Amino acid sequence: MFHAGSADPSLLLYKLHPNGLIQTSSLANDKVPYSKKLPGVAHSNFFLIWHPSDPDRLVSLDEEGIRFWDTRSAKITTSLPVAKKLLYAVWTPNGNEVVVTTSSNVNMIVDVRKEAIAKILSNSVEVNQAAISPDGRSVLQGLGNGHIAVCDYPSFQNRISLAGHMERVLSCKFDPSGRYFLSGSHDSTVTVWDFDTLMPVKNHYNYDSAINDASFSHDSQYLALGGDEYTIKINHTVTGELAHKITCSGLPLALSWNPKHMLLGFSGESFPPDRENKSGMANVNVFAPKL
Repeated sequence: MFHAGSADPSLLLYKLHPNGLIQTSSLANDKVPYSKKLPGVAHSNFFLIWHPSDPDRLVSLDEEGIRFWDTRSAKITTSLPVAKKLLYAVWTPNGNEVVVTTSSNVNMIVDVRKEAIAKILSNSVEVNQAAISPDGRSVLQGLGNGHIAVCDYPSFQNRISLAGHMERVLSCKFDPSGRYFLSGSHDSTVTVWDFDTLMPVKNHYNYDSAINDASFSHDSQYLALGGDEYTIKINHTVTGELAHKITCSGLPLALSWNPKHMLLGFSGESFPPDRENKSGMANVNVFAPKL
């Protein structure tokens, strides 16, 4: 199963079928004919992520705060109002906490069991995304100065700041094994790092515009890159060689590999590349590359 958020007030859940996608439930308001009305949900859901081990729980970010969902009942279990613009969220591996980044350079640690914000940490530089290591002991921060901050978790005590890019870092993620991590930047490059040595393994230069998102495959062998062009490029992680290219109908804004299979989910907007008004129908895609 996978999910999709949208600029309209809806969260859609899908199951995969050999002949395509099947929508199994909708967490939305009654502006969409097939949706269920959920009190208090009337805003854009611009980010959501599954619980790391429980397929019936997810967290979403919208214009008013942080919401935790039970997908079986299609109901919100916890709402935390936040007066800041929220950017990104990531679960700790044990599912007990969620780290949320904001546009005001603040990280918030949410204690899921207590249903409360446990800690607020301010940064002196722009923070765009965070990633927590598979062992839950380290956290990465993608910064506006082109650096990647490697910190202890949960203290966020800085160990080292890696100067990896010429422009802001918009994406940072660990691979499933914790051996590597990536940083994707507005300078159109993605760097793969060795987490033990904190040295770059490979710079990926074959994308021609700003990187919005990048993601490791389940076996860490491939890297999907998406950004401000109408293609997704799938590279070999260590060599950087292009393995596959996907032509998109819109800009790919978010990418996510299946945790067990060679399936890539991605979302964006569908509109002709020459249209002046850059708005259109949102789309969700699942692709099985022949690698």
